[in-house]
Amino acid sequence: MPQQPQERPAGGRSFRTTEVDVARDWLKTAYGTSLRMRTPTPHRPFQYSRTSAGPLSLSTLALPTEYSYATDPLGAVAITHVVGGRMVRECADDVTRAGAGDVLAISQPHLPYSGRVYHAELRAVTVPLALVQEAAGRPAGQKSRPLRFTRFTPVTRAMADQWKRTVDYVEASVLALPEGAAPLVVDAAARLLAATVLAAFPADARPEPVLADTRDATSETVRRAVAFIESHPAAEIGLADAAAAAGVTPRALQYAFRRHLGTTPMAYLRRVRLAQAHADLVAADPARDTVTAIAHRWGFHHQGRFAAAYREAYGVRPRDALAGS
Repeated sequence: MPQQPQERPAGGRSFRTTEVDVARDWLKTAYGTSLRMRTPTPHRPFQYSRTSAGPLSLSTLALPTEYSYATDPLGAVAITHVVGGRMVRECADDVTRAGAGDVLAISQPHLPYSGRVYHAELRAVTVPLALVQEAAGRPAGQKSRPLRFTRFTPVTRAMADQWKRTVDYVEASVLALPEGAAPLVVDAAARLLAATVLAAFPADARPEPVLADTRDATSETVRRAVAFIESHPAAEIGLADAAAAAGVTPRALQYAFRRHLGTTPMAYLRRVRLAQAHADLVAADPARDTVTAIAHRWGFHHQGRFAAAYREAYGVRPRDALAGS
């Protein structure tokens, strides 16, 4: 029987000071950066807050001064929204200038970077590099050229706005939950952000199609992937994990599912998790359990979409199934 997912608490920390030396030392410790700061604007404090859940983190910084910095490679994808003020960021041969309202990728994940910030308020999101590479269709654990952004700003203003809305949604629906988010909800949010990174920022990330992808799109490939998915519904798995279990590339697995099942691997995973949620609703105690908690347990963080999918599959509303009606 599949193991039930366990709750994962969110974490956070904050910092506030008007002392420039204290702020400098704290930021050096937090970010491992080389910093130079000017005297801050009088009576305006340095402020920092960070909320995290699983692999995700959202940091907000208010920096009432000018400062320069240099830091080592992140090994992750960091996207910064300049809420106020301005900043200049350098990575390799690229220099990106950003002002209030702008969004930028802070660096190539594998390269050091530096820059200068001018009286800025920043919101920075960090997404695991492995999830972005998986969203691009790279096989799990593939050793190849590193992901490389071909530009550090979104392709359009609309995509910049889409990034901001996605971050706001993840903050409200996942990071801000006082009791902590279910692990599959955190995983789904991280994958949503990874996909939004690739939609918003041009990157040299997607592998070239090869003839073997079509050749490997067999019914046996589907059988192996289905067996893996059905035995791991509570695990934080994605396309690359299912493809690795089937012994093919992510693209080959997508071809195979379309050819033989008329769906996608991730849609099939959602269907399996919906069945698990259905079983939990039918067996639940209405006095103790809730539709929201059960939906979250199985990775459904948008209650309206969960209710619609559930009713389409089972012909009743989730709350009616919980009530036994």
